[in-house]
Amino acid sequence: MCGRFVNNETIPAMRQRWAAGGPEVEWQPSWNVCPTRQVPVLLGGDRGRRLGLMRWGWNPPALRGRLLVNCRGEEAAGKRLFQQVVRQQRCCIPATAFYEWQPAQAKGDKATPFAFAPVSGGLVAIGALWQNDGDAAQVILMTVPANQTVAPVHDRMPLTIADDQLDAWLAGSTPWDEVAPLIVPSPATAWRRWRVGFGVSNNRRDEPGLLEPMPD
Repeated sequence: MCGRFVNNETIPAMRQRWAAGGPEVEWQPSWNVCPTRQVPVLLGGDRGRRLGLMRWGWNPPALRGRLLVNCRGEEAAGKRLFQQVVRQQRCCIPATAFYEWQPAQAKGDKATPFAFAPVSGGLVAIGALWQNDGDAAQVILMTVPANQTVAPVHDRMPLTIADDQLDAWLAGSTPWDEVAPLIVPSPATAWRRWRVGFGVSNNRRDEPGLLEPMPD
């Protein structure tokens, strides 16, 4: 479901990476970004790319208080909750890695956490959707079927948007028939996978050691 990710870069590094402006915001690099946190979000528009903060998670009335943190990208246009925002309110969440948990193999065992990061290193742009809830902006990320690197651990992975597709993705004016083909898994060869410790399962833990590989 991709309920945790890593963004251990600074705001200046993100602005430089995507040539983005925007207001000054407070952000501390994180190795365990959890839902409900304010996270950096990349937006487009007539004024060019800009970087701001939004709360990760929606609270749709239809879910009766349950927090929504992601949606299936390939199904979004057909869902009443997403069909307007997926056409007009797309954005990206910067990340340097994400976590998934492999289900326990035996009764009594714990699910095993794995980290996934781009082979090339650095930041990726996770496809996302935003909305306003009153005066507060909220964001959810989009997922797609897992590629061959992720599939041994989980059947879903975050949608990532390539640099040459970014402006089309961020622009609400882009026709849907040009956006829909972007909602596909990224190549398996672009990602690496490794097992990490159980500390990442604790949402109060946030330190570089959470990404340390565990022995097989």
